[in-house]
Amino acid sequence: MTRLALALALTLVLAAPFARAEPYAANSVLPKIELPDQHGAPRVIDESVRVVVFTRDMDAGKIVREAGEKAGPAPLSTNGVVYVADLSGMPSVIRSLFAMPKLRDRPYPLLVDEEGAKTANFPSSDGKPTVLVLDKLKVVSTSNPSSADELLAAVAPPAPPSP
Repeated sequence: MTRLALALALTLVLAAPFARAEPYAANSVLPKIELPDQHGAPRVIDESVRVVVFTRDMDAGKIVREAGEKAGPAPLSTNGVVYVADLSGMPSVIRSLFAMPKLRDRPYPLLVDEEGAKTANFPSSDGKPTVLVLDKLKVVSTSNPSSADELLAAVAPPAPPSP
């Protein structure tokens, strides 16, 4: 019995670093996160970021690419908007030979998490990007737009208050 308890305790201790916390949701606070962009330059998600657009799969990335093609780079690179892609699920050979060269052609910055550790708690929806609206790193809302138009509306700066 003590061997079983010891084995269970050891398993829990060894598995703890790999346990995934709950995904970020409204009222969660993101830590300050540093990731390289598609060109290798360090970038930071900090208090100045208003919106994070996040993708974990190719279909979600396609919606972001279509939004960039439709509206140009500004919606994905200004007004505190940051695009982050988790590429950890992609084989490293495919990532380095095919994906990264294509991402380098994008006219807006794209933060890349090649290991998936820094974005492990970002919520995701298969085939749709996740939009996290932030206020000083606190999540105000999340959404999963299903089209380029919905994504562009989700990242648009808030309208100024009317007089």
